[in-house]
Amino acid sequence: MTPKVSVVTTVYNGEPYVDRAIPGILAQTFTDFEWILVNDGSRDRTAEILQELASRDSRVRVFSPGRLGLTAAANYGVMQARGEYIARQDFDDRSYPDRLQLQVSLLDAHQEVGVVGGYFLVVDDTRGERYVRMPPAEHPAIIMELAKSIPFANTVAMFRRKVWSDAGGYPEVADLEDQLLWIAAAKLGWRFASIPVVLGEHFIHETSFFHRSFKYVDRQRNLARVQAKAVRDLGLPRWMYLYALGRYAYAYIPSGLKRIVRRRVMGWQERDA
Repeated sequence: MTPKVSVVTTVYNGEPYVDRAIPGILAQTFTDFEWILVNDGSRDRTAEILQELASRDSRVRVFSPGRLGLTAAANYGVMQARGEYIARQDFDDRSYPDRLQLQVSLLDAHQEVGVVGGYFLVVDDTRGERYVRMPPAEHPAIIMELAKSIPFANTVAMFRRKVWSDAGGYPEVADLEDQLLWIAAAKLGWRFASIPVVLGEHFIHETSFFHRSFKYVDRQRNLARVQAKAVRDLGLPRWMYLYALGRYAYAYIPSGLKRIVRRRVMGWQERDA
């Protein structure tokens, strides 16, 4: 039987994080899903862990195509998916039990919506911060947010498989492939929504492969370019290029002041946890 949802996760050396994604996904109140796990060339015990998980739960499907890299592995995972809806889940993050149910209900009720996110708890070990990120819930505000920040945490995003296929999949870039997919989807006319409920936890830690792969300043510059692309491609007010310019300065602001800048200058909606 074809599942309604395909949860897609790419994993590279995920052994230290078995206590996060696995219990979160398997405890979902919505059960009509498959879990596509792409072992992206791991060199630790990830392969054994995933195979053991698949032996315990028939919804788990494990693929080991070798080392593809994050974006190519994500596209590979979506290509294996059978569900109408794709739920992304990072292996070192956690989803709360009602996440899939809430997002499926919204997509079922609103056929014009292609992508749905939600609130999420950020656990930033690099700065010692814990806060709830609260992106806007309605489409017009989310479109504007694309020029200011990343409105959807990839790890708690759900989208129609058709959005991914219409946009040609994730673009083959090393970083910000999710943000570029959202811009492409918006340009195609898909609408966005976000659920004003905390759906999961996103961890930022220096031990993750992703954060070891990108220098912080370089990532801020990449994000500035993508934000400018959102302004240009989506026909947003030209003054919003200021957010992209501000991203360059943000990279050099002392960590202790970043929260103030995010909330008072950039207008991010957050609350301390």
